[in-house]
Amino acid sequence: MILDIETAATAMAAARRDLAPYDLPQGLGSAPFADGYAFQDAYVAAIGAPVAGYKLAVNGKPQQAHFGVSEPAWARVLAPEVHPSGVVLPKGAFGELCIEAEITAILGQGVTELTGVVTPEQAKGVIESLRASIELIDQRGVSIAGLELGQAIAANVFNAGCVLGEGGIAPEALELEHLHVTLTVDGEVAGEATGAAPQDPFEAVAWLLSTLNARGTEVAPGMLVMCGTHLPLKVLDPGVTRVEVGMGPLGSVAFSRRE
Repeated sequence: MILDIETAATAMAAARRDLAPYDLPQGLGSAPFADGYAFQDAYVAAIGAPVAGYKLAVNGKPQQAHFGVSEPAWARVLAPEVHPSGVVLPKGAFGELCIEAEITAILGQGVTELTGVVTPEQAKGVIESLRASIELIDQRGVSIAGLELGQAIAANVFNAGCVLGEGGIAPEALELEHLHVTLTVDGEVAGEATGAAPQDPFEAVAWLLSTLNARGTEVAPGMLVMCGTHLPLKVLDPGVTRVEVGMGPLGSVAFSRRE
């Protein structure tokens, strides 16, 4: 583990703010990645923004096989970086913007009553709605596939926020195997898939709640959980001006970019 986690995390938070390259920590070890999550704790604290929720990462079998793990990873989503559908994002706010199309679960009041290990059925019962969303990722040219997973965890899996669709559906209305997802970039279809969720959203939320309960990390009503991408990560060319994701009955979500 690095000798001074607070200093290193503060320096990385400054790089995030200044859109500078990341100096990623070394020697963070392997699963269960205690050192990586300790660094993430310090990094997010150094950024100084409230947490609006969490994201799942590496929760598809191919990604887990690549990293040699059997469980997902998680990261925080910061409140100032949660945007409504239709938002116009300044291009200068990101170093290298990437996107993923995801189902996001909005947690309801009952989540505070769940302690210890949470089952998928319990998780389903405390989800208020499921919405279409676009995860915003800023890797600054770093390839996650080329990293140790502990480094990605330390860097909050490079999350730069999300764009959240309106409305959505009740959990019991989800037909995951039939869900068709379409990504459109500047009016052209850039990706589509049916039944391509990396993990059942209720299993994803259950795993996350169980994991956060075990470490005493806050979960509150109104928080969001991004449940993993249905399409491969898309790096946006600098000239891209509009992105839209359609998720059938969950609705659509979109954002534009300006100089």
